[in-house]
Amino acid sequence: MTTPPLRPWRLAAVIYGLSLLTLLVAAAAVALFVWASRPQRALPHIFEHFVRDIAAHGPDRADMQAAADRIADHLGDEVALFDAHNNLVVASHNSSLEPLSSAAAATLARGEQFVDDPSSNHDPVVAIRVDDPGKFTGYGLVRPHNGPPPISPLIPAAFALVLVILGIAAAIVARRLHGPLARLLTTAQAFGNGDLRVRADLPPRGPLGALGGVFDEMAGRVARLLQAQRELLTNVSHELRTPLSRLRVALEIAADSDGPDVRADLHAAEEDLAQLEHMVEDVLKVASLDLAALQPEGQQQPSRHDRLDLAALAERTTRRFAVACADRPVDVAAPAHPLWIDADAVLVRRALDNLLDNARKYSDDAAPISVHVTSTATTAVVTVIDAGVGIDPADQPHVFTPFFRADRSRARVTGGVGLGLTLVQRIAVAHGGSVTLTSAPGRGTTISLSFPRSDTTATTESPSGT
Repeated sequence: MTTPPLRPWRLAAVIYGLSLLTLLVAAAAVALFVWASRPQRALPHIFEHFVRDIAAHGPDRADMQAAADRIADHLGDEVALFDAHNNLVVASHNSSLEPLSSAAAATLARGEQFVDDPSSNHDPVVAIRVDDPGKFTGYGLVRPHNGPPPISPLIPAAFALVLVILGIAAAIVARRLHGPLARLLTTAQAFGNGDLRVRADLPPRGPLGALGGVFDEMAGRVARLLQAQRELLTNVSHELRTPLSRLRVALEIAADSDGPDVRADLHAAEEDLAQLEHMVEDVLKVASLDLAALQPEGQQQPSRHDRLDLAALAERTTRRFAVACADRPVDVAAPAHPLWIDADAVLVRRALDNLLDNARKYSDDAAPISVHVTSTATTAVVTVIDAGVGIDPADQPHVFTPFFRADRSRARVTGGVGLGLTLVQRIAVAHGGSVTLTSAPGRGTTISLSFPRSDTTATTESPSGT
């Protein structure tokens, strides 16, 4: 399913809307906090004390009047007490309070301690019910005059101005985000449509610049991988065409020949077939290991791991290689005691064969090849050393890349499609190990293949992979 393109104006609208919504929510939260924390919200508790103090002087109206006047003189608030029948009992000298409306009286009668009289057009009135038999039964009203000042008409205008400023700020933020994001979006769509050369090229500033850099790096890796795959098709077609042509010629000659020449032609055909098999096995094995590495944890298909003596396997593999290359000095140094690892013997032997074959290809016929088997407390290491042409420092970071061949001019002579060292690395990683390389042009190459050691206290077994 193709994702529909997101138009730039819609992206800008989304960014602006989210920014403005965030700012509006923040402004509303601040306004709610200010309103909830206004001091008059706590004043009814103080007014209740005033009313009950006046009612405590009942039923003596003179004392109640004196108490109400003291409150009015000291605080300036209006105070009045009404009986249960809405009749005025006592009021401060500055009071203009009227009895509660029927609706407010009904609310107060239901037991709600503090209510504002909705019929009042003045400052809010606080009503307190008093039920003190023998002294006073009814309710008191208080209209505060020295509480917090009323909200100024300028405050809503100032709030609106703040919202305008926030809106402008949100527009600026949206504009700054829109440019890089739109560039990334356009680049990703173009890259997905097949333009492998397109890059975001964002200035390396801030998180979006870092995101653009990561995207460009990812795009470069994908482009190089696809280029390597295209080169693989070219290399494989060339490498396969040559032995296939030789096979055809050898079979044609064998069909027309008699005597000992047929045996020589068939032997040459066998060598060409072996080369083809080796090439195809490398391609398939790298693809298999790469596919296994991409599987989710727990779903990978593990190779067959046996308890394997790496020292013995390396020594046997090197001796066999030395027999095949009798004209070349090859030596191996391995400890006499076993170095146990848990590994697939076929894959490990394949990795060692590739390292030795690589050393043979890129060194002169008389150049020595050495294999050293060493260990630490946790790892077993096989090191292959040659005195060959070496690898240029610029090429060394890429030697484990699939289908990469450092010396392309010699590649046609040495053969292969650039998968030997790649397969070695994949095998090491599949076993929890690693590969390291050191090289200098004209001074040879040293490659070390390491594997985790298994439990050295386990019962000794004969090495696998014979």
